[in-house]
Amino acid sequence: MLISYDSIGQVCVTCQNSGVQLNQPCKMSTNCTITACQDADDLEGVVVATRGNLATVAVKGFVTLPYTGTAPNLGYCPIAATGTNKVKKLEGAREYVVFSVDSNKKTVTFCL
Repeated sequence: MLISYDSIGQVCVTCQNSGVQLNQPCKMSTNCTITACQDADDLEGVVVATRGNLATVAVKGFVTLPYTGTAPNLGYCPIAATGTNKVKKLEGAREYVVFSVDSNKKTVTFCL
């Protein structure tokens, strides 16, 4: 049986988009405008839709993203952006609750 947490409890906002792509971690850059996270940045959201120069950003709820490096652990885990569409386990980063890690697909499901 496949279990999916994606979209559960998501709270989304629409922002001006400064080039962030679908499923990419992002952060606020100016009022109502997002930019892509750089390496080691804390995530403020994940882009779940784009249209023109607008982006719908999940700021709360479950998301699944690819990870790089050491697999995140279940439960509270410090996770940061990598500067691409991936995340990584990084000591000192903001902690999120991790519910699932797929080491074959190298994805992690966590709650923003």
